[in-house]
Amino acid sequence: MKWLIDEVFPHAVAEELRSRDHDAVAVFELDLQGTPDEDVFDLAVNEGRIVVTENFADFAVLVEHRQGADRPCTPVVFVRKSSLPVGGALATHLADRLDAWAHDNPDPYHGLHWP
Repeated sequence: MKWLIDEVFPHAVAEELRSRDHDAVAVFELDLQGTPDEDVFDLAVNEGRIVVTENFADFAVLVEHRQGADRPCTPVVFVRKSSLPVGGALATHLADRLDAWAHDNPDPYHGLHWP
């Protein structure tokens, strides 16, 4: 899978996914922190990447508007940090969840997902 990890998560998530043979980059690694969500979404669409974010409010609206206008879209996976185990290793726990989700969803539809 090709992933784009939003800035709400540590860039170590992308590193962990790459160690598991995924094509993953983080907004942080691309020096795009603070970039408007629409521009991050455009990058993901143009590169065929799945967005991973906790920002449901903004990305759900982007998906809805694009699909309503019949514009190109991409899958967006929403993850709440609060749904991950506490005590550290956030990157590993999130990579575990995304890796399992990718295995179960080898050809995800363009739209909203929750792993």
